[in-house]
Amino acid sequence: MITKQLIDQIEGEASIFFDIKDNVVDFATIAFPHFRGIESILKGKNALDALVITPRVCGICGHAHLMATVRAIEDAYKNAGYPIELSKKITIIREFTLVMEIIQNHFKWIYLTIIPEVAKLNNSTKVQTPLKGAYAASIASKAIAVFAGQWPHSSYMIPGGITADPTNIDLLKAESYVDELISFFEKESIGVSLDAFLSFESCKDFNTLKSDFSYLESSLMNIKMNEKGFAYDRFLVIGTHTFSKPSKLKQTRPFSIDAKYVTTVDTYSPDQASYAKNAQYKNAFYETGPLARAMAGNLKIVKNMHRRFKDSAYTRVMARVFEVATLLEHAKELLSGIDISQKSFLKSVDISKITARGVGVVEAPRGPLLHTVDIKDGLIQEYKIVTPTQFNIGSSTKTNPTPAQKAMMKTTQDEAVFIFRTFDVCSVCTTH
Repeated sequence: MITKQLIDQIEGEASIFFDIKDNVVDFATIAFPHFRGIESILKGKNALDALVITPRVCGICGHAHLMATVRAIEDAYKNAGYPIELSKKITIIREFTLVMEIIQNHFKWIYLTIIPEVAKLNNSTKVQTPLKGAYAASIASKAIAVFAGQWPHSSYMIPGGITADPTNIDLLKAESYVDELISFFEKESIGVSLDAFLSFESCKDFNTLKSDFSYLESSLMNIKMNEKGFAYDRFLVIGTHTFSKPSKLKQTRPFSIDAKYVTTVDTYSPDQASYAKNAQYKNAFYETGPLARAMAGNLKIVKNMHRRFKDSAYTRVMARVFEVATLLEHAKELLSGIDISQKSFLKSVDISKITARGVGVVEAPRGPLLHTVDIKDGLIQEYKIVTPTQFNIGSSTKTNPTPAQKAMMKTTQDEAVFIFRTFDVCSVCTTH
């Protein structure tokens, strides 16, 4: 029996067609039915117009799209013979705003989607957390706006630098927002100090806590998500940042990575037209996102969870929880390294002199985001976007399923929908 379920409470919408046999999911295909056409919109435009257009791909991770665009254009400058050198100040501020965007995404995902969905599976009606997620995300957004001027849809990163020229007061503002967010995280989310939380080495350390995340952890165990939601147990991190280590991993074995081996193929979606393509690395599916970054970065507690529960839905969710903690600590480190006396912008030749291809790769909240631009005399000839959702949540055949398809097999339909959400779905990023 095939049943269709529309998935909402994500960026955009997705449809899942479940093939149910003996009350469990035998197979599922996925469709992203709404076309947006950003790549077509960009064709023929001045390359710098992409700085305004691509941040509007998404209302959650537009900053990541902006950084991918900037990196792609700067790569084109280099390939055209005009390399751009960035000051440390520029690099740090770009990293800080990206980190804060990832944090706001995770807070929304955890509090607005995952905890409420876990409560449903546990038949609990007492958990009311959406306002907490909105509050935490708003603080992170304010920290971004100190440098970016606004959030979402900022265009403050430009080839050669940033438009911000912060003062010491601006740095103090950003620091106060990060401190406020850490205080919220400690009191509401984890129930212990950030330092103590980051010192955890085992999921058993949650047993003594009474907090939102201890509830989440115990609830995941209660519905046995440590025994469900397994994908391929191989991971992909491509973006180079101060918080990520590019590599591909098969279980725990790391290998070198090169973005040139990323390809896209048509989806298998027999029941509804889908405007998404599947993304692969060397013709194979890999999981991307916080779990992949934690495995590549050797985060001790996540490695411990993986050793016990592999790439289960439990491990996938908890990796994102711990990424919030590690990035909050990292955000403070980044701010302390900003030297406001350094230049915010280093001028290069006019974009009209650029004829070249450029590739920009960024670790977005959900994993690697790739922008490729072909420029001729400053005008865009072709623009391609590959998003994390295309890696995690494509739709392929039963003999070669994507990570999300594989993870949903042999579970009930309600469990499968929850497991689908553990990948943090984004339809609007994917249907461009």
